[in-house]
Amino acid sequence: MSDPLEMRRMVDALCRKDFRSFAIRAFPELEPGMLEVAAHISIICRLLETIFVGDVRRAVVCIPPRYLKTYLITIAYSAWLLGKNPKTRIICASYGASLAEKFSADTLKLMRSGWYRRIFPATILDPKKQSQTEIGTTAGGYRLATSVGATLTGRGADIIIVDDPLKANEAHSPTARQSCIDWFNSTVHTRFNNPKRGKVIVVAQRLHAEDLPGHLIEAGSWNTLILPAINPQVQDYDIVRGGLKARFATGRILQPSRHDVVDLALLKREMGEHDFEAQFNQQPVPPGGAIFKNIWVKRYTKAPGPAKTEAIIQSWDTAYEGDEGNSYSVCTTWAKCPDGFHLLDVWRDRPAFADLVKQVYAQKDKWKAKLVIVEKKASGISLIEVINKPGLVAWLQNISPVKGKVERAQQQTVKFEQGRIWLPEEAPWLPAYEAELFQFPHCKFDDQVDSTIQLLTASDYANFRHALNYLPG
Repeated sequence: MSDPLEMRRMVDALCRKDFRSFAIRAFPELEPGMLEVAAHISIICRLLETIFVGDVRRAVVCIPPRYLKTYLITIAYSAWLLGKNPKTRIICASYGASLAEKFSADTLKLMRSGWYRRIFPATILDPKKQSQTEIGTTAGGYRLATSVGATLTGRGADIIIVDDPLKANEAHSPTARQSCIDWFNSTVHTRFNNPKRGKVIVVAQRLHAEDLPGHLIEAGSWNTLILPAINPQVQDYDIVRGGLKARFATGRILQPSRHDVVDLALLKREMGEHDFEAQFNQQPVPPGGAIFKNIWVKRYTKAPGPAKTEAIIQSWDTAYEGDEGNSYSVCTTWAKCPDGFHLLDVWRDRPAFADLVKQVYAQKDKWKAKLVIVEKKASGISLIEVINKPGLVAWLQNISPVKGKVERAQQQTVKFEQGRIWLPEEAPWLPAYEAELFQFPHCKFDDQVDSTIQLLTASDYANFRHALNYLPG
């Protein structure tokens, strides 16, 4: 096409419609040179697109420092949202007021550019509502910058972006970590103009096993995008609408032009393993180390079919009576196969006992489990009394371990090291499960690990193998 004006109109139209195109074109308005469109740029932009259309409302993004997370999510995305709809109300929070104000200033610079005003002529900045902390539009929308810990009384939002909620030098302070989590829990979810449509993005480098991203990942209800500097296993990422994925191989470097293998090895020596694994690989190493290692786990893309499955087995770790507000009850569902145990599903909640009984039946029926295991303690004892009827085949079997949970876990590491434990490459419950497994015994909750170790421990017992042979199905 030889007409430069027509070409410009086409590019402008694409930038209005597509955030990735907008982010690429907007970059020179703030920084010299063009944006290098590495794969992680497209992955993050795809997630932001799903948030825009409402398919995702809660997202955690963990990525190494200086990989353009703030430019994409906090600066460019907030400007694009206000361009798409000048009535949008956005709150952006960071660990310090000066940092939040710097991000706000960059957003304002972009929105004042001639290019931005050309592609979004309906978004007009209100001269009466321009400050270090607020960018207002004449349509009533705004981008409000604040700090983690600040009050937000009277201010509502359609979308809240929390970018770097904790200073790196405060990551080892339990008080600082908990204050950040308490502020998020008590403040963020009360600020939505429409609680049923409000959206939250938390973007950060991991700093500690018990930081805010870790807290949210452990909750299990957040869409989680983890982008480590060195990919620990095969991983598929969405990059465009329609299902096309980018496959990252084991050991793939996130952006070699920024940090190659030599650079990362040097950083690890200089920073130490703890900080490097947290900030660059997004896998905080708990103080004292963890029992289970990611590299030991095998991965499957498709669950084993009936021909390869010897039995479906479920393992329940039930909360104590009266402890439902703290501990979880967990059911892990496994396919026992010749090559090991394949984790098919994790159910996790805090039900009352009557609902727990219903779930035991529901999960067994859903997965057609042949054998269900529960520890003979607390509510587990009550389950056995309620479910195991005299004269009927007892598909609910109990286990009474005599050693502590850490010692039991250590005894089962050999199965992990031998590659006999298989996890899916992706599943909605997987981030929360992995976060607990690879931090055990230093995680806040250990119910998913307890359920797993119970299954593996039971598999060593003769009566377990006898039950599998005896039970129908």
